[in-house]
Amino acid sequence: MRIKDKVYNKPNIEVIVIPRSNDDNIVLKAQAILDFEIFEKLVPEPKPPVKVKAGGEKVFNVEDPGFKSAVEQRQRLQTYWIVLKSLEATDGLAWDTIDMGKPETWSNVEKELKSSGFSQVEIARIIRGCLAANSLDEARVEEARKSFLAQQREEQVKSV
Repeated sequence: MRIKDKVYNKPNIEVIVIPRSNDDNIVLKAQAILDFEIFEKLVPEPKPPVKVKAGGEKVFNVEDPGFKSAVEQRQRLQTYWIVLKSLEATDGLAWDTIDMGKPETWSNVEKELKSSGFSQVEIARIIRGCLAANSLDEARVEEARKSFLAQQREEQVKSV
């Protein structure tokens, strides 16, 4: 795709800076994820059990506690995966206890960040940055809109 001959072919990147003393700031990059196919293969959607109603009609039991628990667990894993996958844009970042091919290790992300000296507030900042790279919030859209309109006014003034 091109807009006014400009090609847009790179995903959004959010830069996350964690201040440290002596100008040794930690810079992480979170990149938008364009394809969830790997996640879908590793963690397929849970299927609700079938229950038989009076009269023999079979229906999915979406109220089953086991099913609800499986859905919640998948949502947690998806959040971990988004954080981990997004942070792959950070050069040189390596995890000690996380294997992207093993979903049962993904929950170690917070433990590893804590053991690396990040506070709860800093960890929350990192997670928010990863989520921001993968979403649009109204404040960011409004900021882009204002920037665009300011640029349009500048161009009008120059053309007069």
